[in-house]
Amino acid sequence: MRAKENIIPIDSDVQKYLNDGQIIWDNDVATAFKELRIATLLNAGKIKKRTGHCVNRIVFDLFLIPFLMFSNVYLFVHAQYEKAVSHKNRFYRFLENANYNWRQFQLNLSYRVHQKITQPLPSELFFVLDETIVEVKGKLIEMASYVYDHTVGKSVLGFEKLVLGLFDDNHFIPIGQRICTSKRRPQARSKATKYNKVPKSERIAANSPGAIERTEATQSKLDKAFSLLKQAKNKGFGATTLLMDSWFCFNCFLIKVVTQLKLNVICQLKNLPRTNKYLYTGQTYSLKTLFTGVAEPKLRMVKKYQFKQAIVTVSLPNSDVKLKIVFVQNPEQDKWYAFAATNPNLSAEAILCAYSKRWSIEVYFKNSKQYLNLGKEQMSNLDSIIASDALVMMRYTILTYLAAKNKARFYPTFDGLRDQTTKQCFGVKLLQFFLNQLRFVIKKVAQLIELDLKEQAIKLLQQIENLTINSQQLQPQMK
Repeated sequence: MRAKENIIPIDSDVQKYLNDGQIIWDNDVATAFKELRIATLLNAGKIKKRTGHCVNRIVFDLFLIPFLMFSNVYLFVHAQYEKAVSHKNRFYRFLENANYNWRQFQLNLSYRVHQKITQPLPSELFFVLDETIVEVKGKLIEMASYVYDHTVGKSVLGFEKLVLGLFDDNHFIPIGQRICTSKRRPQARSKATKYNKVPKSERIAANSPGAIERTEATQSKLDKAFSLLKQAKNKGFGATTLLMDSWFCFNCFLIKVVTQLKLNVICQLKNLPRTNKYLYTGQTYSLKTLFTGVAEPKLRMVKKYQFKQAIVTVSLPNSDVKLKIVFVQNPEQDKWYAFAATNPNLSAEAILCAYSKRWSIEVYFKNSKQYLNLGKEQMSNLDSIIASDALVMMRYTILTYLAAKNKARFYPTFDGLRDQTTKQCFGVKLLQFFLNQLRFVIKKVAQLIELDLKEQAIKLLQQIENLTINSQQLQPQMK
């Protein structure tokens, strides 16, 4: 928007913005969009349109939804636009596009932020891998299935979101995500017309990102985890160690990550006697028998931390991979825990300290669900779900960038940005209110002039200074 001429001869900030072709209501998000060149990243992910509204502007609007304290697109559109139906379609059609490569966009954005906030590189970077459960409430949502949620102790209808991130001792940056489903899906049918059409999976191009995501939905969680790690490694992220919890501790996965990706692994172990075996002094043990037969007699009190500890170095069958296992037990309890590292040169303290950094991804899940609307968008097709999740990761990544830039923590950055955005939104609405009042007065003045009532028109213009004009005052004059 560029001003051709200055109608009001006053050198104001508004006029300066208009002359420079900038957005009047600028904020930290707009600055971050420019510094990170979001428009270029969107174009690289083939997130673009031939006509209509600018993609960068649509993404900017969608980005701000949680900062305006709305939980989904529906509430945002109905609160911000007078003609909500027409504006709603703009956002929904954008989110439903199966040709947009949100995976590539998030990967490129994470790498760009990583380069900007981790220079010079710290001594060690960590990949962090974990999943979270997102519950949905519609049985007709595409690919939704019943997954076991250990936090509530039962299966729920929803998705498992597998996330890979990068941690540098100060900041967590989400790199990528995969949606995991199970074979147990609801057998529900609807009489609604939109659900009786040809499935979207049969209407989109076979090589589109949406079709690829649907094809990979049947893959195992371990295959998707390895794919995420390989993609991040090929991109150039400099992490040398992978942190993960006990769900991923299968020997086959550990061997694959160490031998093919050349990554060290630090994880918690759990007793899987059928799948995981460990070789110690030529004998094969399960994790439980390794503790009772070998580690338990070696337990010694660590006075600094007030727990018992034992260290056992084992080999994984049919491989050259060695594991240094640290068994930990509280002296007041019989329950024990096992933590392992594929680098046998690490000390027990270094293994436990490194594993504690895995908590960064749990913080990401909590903040994303509580503040950034993860799982709040109840949309029926998979492409919209993928796009909404990518926007959540984008919000977290840019907030991390702003926090690092301002040397602040995550929540103060979020809270300050939310306060800034809501104030600006209120300012825009207030300005719109006064502009509507001004248009109303101008219209009435024009009508008075047409009726050759110039004195009343002049008197009406003089009353503008008092800002007390309303329709009830004008009715007697018009009569």
